[in-house]
Amino acid sequence: MLQYLKGIRDFCLAFGWTPSELVERFRSLDPDEAVKLFREYFVRRKSGLAPKSLWNWLGGVKALLIENDVEYIDIISKRIAREFRRTVGRVRRLIQKDLITKEELIKVLRVADLREKALIAVLATSGIRINAALHLRLMNFVDDLYDTALPCYALEVPEEISKEREAYITFITWEAAEYLRDWLNYRRTQGELVGRSSYLFTSKSGSPLSRQRFETIWRELCREAGINLKPVTVPGNTGIRYNIRVHSLRKFFRTTLQISGVDRMVAEALMGHSLSQFGVESIYNYATSHIEYMKTEYLKALNALLFLRKPRGLEIINGEARRRIEELEAEIKRLKEERNMIELALRRSKDTVEDLRRTQEEMARVINRISREVSLLTSERKARKPKRRRR
Repeated sequence: MLQYLKGIRDFCLAFGWTPSELVERFRSLDPDEAVKLFREYFVRRKSGLAPKSLWNWLGGVKALLIENDVEYIDIISKRIAREFRRTVGRVRRLIQKDLITKEELIKVLRVADLREKALIAVLATSGIRINAALHLRLMNFVDDLYDTALPCYALEVPEEISKEREAYITFITWEAAEYLRDWLNYRRTQGELVGRSSYLFTSKSGSPLSRQRFETIWRELCREAGINLKPVTVPGNTGIRYNIRVHSLRKFFRTTLQISGVDRMVAEALMGHSLSQFGVESIYNYATSHIEYMKTEYLKALNALLFLRKPRGLEIINGEARRRIEELEAEIKRLKEERNMIELALRRSKDTVEDLRRTQEEMARVINRISREVSLLTSERKARKPKRRRR
């Protein structure tokens, strides 16, 4: 939509018209004259705009005319495109390599400070656009960020900071959450009161970090990490575009989901893209009603989204499974304690039995000794007793 508005504005400025005058002018032209007018526009602007921008902006002008019942525009679209190629040339991508690799990301994270490390990890593992990420607050986390047992953390992107103006849900990895906790804890040690309404990524003044500032920091980090940004000059623009830029982190996330076998519709939902092609009207409604399935699919890509940390082993697929494992672990602990108590009781019983055996043996020896003494005394008594005489 923004590209279309830019195109309409640029076309009007090129001829000094208002949008209403533009529509009325085309209504008064026949198709051949309209094609000539478009050719004139291309000639005027080809030296000041990149071919891709000029082509994208052309769509806005055509849409305006079609919506205002200049019906022949559809008919001459192919002729307009042909004049564009003749006058401007074919549209070629200026950015040839806009995907950063995992190895390059690892290098950047190793040289990044606490704040930048947390922000880069959040961007690369959630696919969130930079403008949205810089306006996230702690309250936007669906899961408890300080629950260190979770393998990933659901994050709700509100509609007011979403490019599509529709809320959606994505996730970050446990590694990204670890860096984010470290950053928030550091801010607390500096005396800042970090609450649920606090922005996640702030400048020294406490306001959200600006996009321009972070893009500058990003380029500095890439250079420090030895990554070639491959700058390109944009025709008609004094600025420079870079092949590897902040938006490359979003492309990295999308590609990682794809090669990890994540369900295509889930991948689109995690990116915040429209699901109309799947017959789903609301991204947010889909996410909230399929949150566990989305988490299951996200976990397929979890290990591929880890950078400086190694996989922790078996990751728990959902909250119910995690709770069940915790219950079983508690049961195992209880059974171990009972086994230890039984073993202790058995040892004590064994000791008691051994004591009884020794006591029995001692009593047997005493009884035998007494019996011998009694027998001896009896024999002596008989021997001393005088015999009676018979009459």
